[in-house]
Amino acid sequence: MLLEETMTISVNNRKKSTKKSFDELVKDLKTSNSEKVRYNAARILGEMGDFNAVEPLINVLKNDKNGSVRLYAARALGELGDTNATVPLIESLRLDRNVDVRVRAARALGRLGGEIVVEPLVEALNDENPQVCITATEALIEIGDVATDALIDSLDHEKVNVRCDATRALGEIGNPKCVDKIINMLKDEWVNVRIYAVASLGKLNDRKAVPALIEVMKNEKENDLVRAGAAAALGVLRDQRALLPLRELIINAEELGELEDTALKSFKKIMAANWEAMQNQNAQAVKKPSFF
Repeated sequence: MLLEETMTISVNNRKKSTKKSFDELVKDLKTSNSEKVRYNAARILGEMGDFNAVEPLINVLKNDKNGSVRLYAARALGELGDTNATVPLIESLRLDRNVDVRVRAARALGRLGGEIVVEPLVEALNDENPQVCITATEALIEIGDVATDALIDSLDHEKVNVRCDATRALGEIGNPKCVDKIINMLKDEWVNVRIYAVASLGKLNDRKAVPALIEVMKNEKENDLVRAGAAAALGVLRDQRALLPLRELIINAEELGELEDTALKSFKKIMAANWEAMQNQNAQAVKKPSFF
């Protein structure tokens, strides 16, 4: 046997022999003076999946002075999925000064789910740190329908980033009860909100939005990204009412930009989706009446 192979086997055997037990990891988590040892213990305890780790991890999340250790405790609690950790994670999301801990707490709450986590996650859309806001949005999307009402209420928030995140989340969740509210967001004073609104209306896939999307697309005073988003959403909805406005936009364009290119793609999608029905309509229109 080669010396290199012998050394490799020896190292591997040493690694196996030094693998720590559950009790040893909990002891490290509670008593080690090394932050690296403590956060590695938290990480491994989360991966082990033993619910007996929940209580010591909660204690660390609340009391450890090191942000990295609290971060890994929040991550581990999310992986374990025990709802006993919900309230401590909510407290961390609201109160921890470390941004990374708040991010991990939001992510863990998204995994745990339930009505109790909706309000603190919606509050986190207004966090001073953008990454916390993004993670809270993703968590609300993961929770799904139960977050719909609170997100609809957030569409009236004074801060534009909250309205943006709520609009995006509602589109991803896909509950049809928000369609009218999202249509109303097409009139928001901020262009970013309107961009999210047209995208969400496409994802909601409710043809009730077609007239409003056509109006936005035709509005030459509107931002081109919003207009292109409206054109793209019309392509998703596949409604024949959009064919003529799309055609007019393409024909009347002095040059083909992103807006016109998107309109052309949507026009083709709608034609393809409705071709058979349109052929039948045309056949009925030219068919001579029978008098016999």
